[in-house]
Amino acid sequence: MIFGKSGALAWGLQSFGEFVGTAMFLYLATGGVKSATGGLQDSSFPLSVAASWGAALTVTTWAFFRISGSHFNPAITLSSLITGHISIPKAILYFIAQLLGAMVGAALARGTSTAEYPLGSVDQLMNGESRSRAFFLEFFLTAIMVFVFHMTVHEKNKSTFLAALPIGLTAFSCYLFGSRFTGTSINPARAFATSVVNRSFTIDHWIFWFGPLAGGVLGAALHLLFRWANYDHLNPGQDAESFAQYHRANMALDPEYAAAHGGLPTTTVPATTGTTTGTTVITQ
Repeated sequence: MIFGKSGALAWGLQSFGEFVGTAMFLYLATGGVKSATGGLQDSSFPLSVAASWGAALTVTTWAFFRISGSHFNPAITLSSLITGHISIPKAILYFIAQLLGAMVGAALARGTSTAEYPLGSVDQLMNGESRSRAFFLEFFLTAIMVFVFHMTVHEKNKSTFLAALPIGLTAFSCYLFGSRFTGTSINPARAFATSVVNRSFTIDHWIFWFGPLAGGVLGAALHLLFRWANYDHLNPGQDAESFAQYHRANMALDPEYAAAHGGLPTTTVPATTGTTTGTTVITQ
């Protein structure tokens, strides 16, 4: 059976991809955190936590990139809706798939590992972090994550097939920063799923929804701003495979470069061939 780009069947298959991909992501990441921390507070092992989330996001993003786009995150889906890369019905399907997939993945991680240690990864304020600081931490970290996603996935270039690497490394950096303060949600589905599986919703749970979703809006705004400004004309030829391609791109898009390289001195001399008289241009 052949699925087109749009339509109920295609959206259903892509949403199923989001469900399975998000489940795999949460299974690997939360299980890795549980193994690395031994059920202790995530903030005690920031490097191990960051590595678990970053590696899990890298491999699952790479696997599902051509199926669903590998959102795995309502903040990325909301941002993609704002930038016009997906429609409202598809965004709703993705949102549902991400929540369900995240819960399944976290539940499987808990069910397939010893019950001696709790699953961990429940987002909460730690080490004296205030609610206002926690909100803006989640806000800015998610904005960075979403912007990197847009620039590596939606802005097509010769390195797009490697998009999973910068996305995973961004997650690694975000978790390395935020693990000691909020546990680093940057993903409402992840925060909701781990809270459901652990039956633990803190009074600050709203931060891990509104912070990332607001960050998704900022990430979309930054992407739209650079697109509006035709950012790809600012530094042409970056994807060139040779100097000739680089030269042509700059000649076409950079007036200063064209003026510097197109104004070569020329000399004209009369030339006669048979009965036809013309001018031969000699470039120095």
